[in-house]
Amino acid sequence: MTRREMRECMFCLLFQNEFYPAGEFEEQRDIYLEEKKLSDADETEIRHKLEQLILHLPEIDGKIKGASRGWKLDRIARAELAILRLAVYEAGYDDGVPVGVAVNEAVELAKKYGGEDGYSFVNGILGKIVNE
Repeated sequence: MTRREMRECMFCLLFQNEFYPAGEFEEQRDIYLEEKKLSDADETEIRHKLEQLILHLPEIDGKIKGASRGWKLDRIARAELAILRLAVYEAGYDDGVPVGVAVNEAVELAKKYGGEDGYSFVNGILGKIVNE
């Protein structure tokens, strides 16, 4: 699995996380990963990164709140919020992903999955975060 495919898988799981309570999310996550027919190594890496992201979610959300002045998290479209969370995690907590790659990949995800101008919103928020 390429890094881009892994990132897209992580995005899908984060997006799902918005719709399920904690106990149900784990069940849905397991179903999703099983359907993807991933290698053991890929599944382990995705699970680990997702656990780490969720562990740091309060800090990540704090950074997003700080950069999105005037926007509460519940006003941000769920797809863009999941993309922002993933990008902030990759840029700040995953040593294997350069900051520029995290931002560029987030913009590409937003073009594919976000709203009409979602990619520019994502780019602007991430620009503020990484330049602080």
